[in-house]
Amino acid sequence: MKTHKVTIELSDTDYNLLKEMADASKWPLQEVIMQCIQAGMPPTLSKVPEAFHQDLIALNSMNDRDLMKVADGRWPEPANQTELHRKADFASLRRTYALSLLKWRGHPIIAEDVLL
Repeated sequence: MKTHKVTIELSDTDYNLLKEMADASKWPLQEVIMQCIQAGMPPTLSKVPEAFHQDLIALNSMNDRDLMKVADGRWPEPANQTELHRKADFASLRRTYALSLLKWRGHPIIAEDVLL
């Protein structure tokens, strides 16, 4: 796997929190930082059929209020739905993706909001 070196500036507070976590877990600081980055990444579409990617990626440009409407099922369905959309329950997939984006943006997600 190819890696890239990135330099960032952290406040003393953020650095100290990461360093404390590394010391407490006995992990190298770099691993703690990578874990934080990976855990905080936006939702991935790696397990979603390619046919749905564009519709879901478009949700990233929505504001939080509109994403909440999608998550609540109060947003119109895309006009170009196919049999695959219906078979895969695209409405639920889209709602779940919207919830994931909202969580990534820092909104608390209550267990009853999560689609099972």
